[in-house]
Amino acid sequence: MTKISILVAARNEEDNILDLLKSIENLNYPKDKIEILIGNDASEDKTVFIVESFIATKKQFQLIEITETISGLKGKTNVLAQLTQKATGDYFFITDADIKLPSDWITSMLDTELQNTGIITGVTIVQGESLFAKCQAIEWLVALKIIHFCSKFKLPITSMGNNMAIKKEAYWATGGYEKIGFSIVEDYAIFKAVVDKKYNFKQHFNESVLAKTKPPHDFKHYFHQRKRWMTGAFESKTSLLFPAVIQALLLPIIIILLIFSPINALILWLFFMVFNSFIALRAVLKVKQYDLIKYILPFHFYALIFLFLQIAFYFVPTKIIWKGRSF
Repeated sequence: MTKISILVAARNEEDNILDLLKSIENLNYPKDKIEILIGNDASEDKTVFIVESFIATKKQFQLIEITETISGLKGKTNVLAQLTQKATGDYFFITDADIKLPSDWITSMLDTELQNTGIITGVTIVQGESLFAKCQAIEWLVALKIIHFCSKFKLPITSMGNNMAIKKEAYWATGGYEKIGFSIVEDYAIFKAVVDKKYNFKQHFNESVLAKTKPPHDFKHYFHQRKRWMTGAFESKTSLLFPAVIQALLLPIIIILLIFSPINALILWLFFMVFNSFIALRAVLKVKQYDLIKYILPFHFYALIFLFLQIAFYFVPTKIIWKGRSF
């Protein structure tokens, strides 16, 4: 079987990383064909202690201290650049420390036509009990369903940095992050570099590649997360940027229409509700997250308000704070 390397960048993840390690331990894949490289990115909490305790008797796990900065890289790109130098697998499976992976993750991700396929992406959703978390889960599914639809027509959009696999050959064909350079959206940067080298890409959309992540701790973390994404989107000029901005501006557009033409405002609002409901329902059913169906209606109000607030916060003149660092 194909040997794979799982690469994880970890910084201050004491509340999350144990769940990830347990899910990796439960993967349905021969343990002698997996190596797990965890890069500790100057954690200031108990991350190292938790990892060392868990992997003490597990030879396939390695904890690697990231103490150097190479090629002007920062954060996750710097960690991944160093982990890939040590990785020996034929595929680099990349995930985040706050993720829980499905047991069939590896086999399902590789269940595709691998000839000249350089990068493979799974599906990730937010897992939480609050209404806000449920709406975020649907938001992620809607976005990924659109990306999946585009991929069927060979339209490259992006990959998901917490749920992707890169063929080793394709990664090094790009020169790796050392050549690509720092990007606040490192997943899009490597995706574009691999596609530019004429490798194919694959976007899965099913329950067996469905990873789950925790929602941001609070509104501050939420908006800084989205500002990071928006910054990357504007810098990369991804083709999803235009429809994302249009939907984000839906709230002020409807307010203006309500003043001058209430009927047209209602028609526009109903159009977006039907459009988003159709995509959301198909996405939820495809990954069998049936409990989310009852949250599709409140999701429309979440999307109307919070997508606008996201783009508004993007223009607030403040640095992005992520994992305790400013970017």
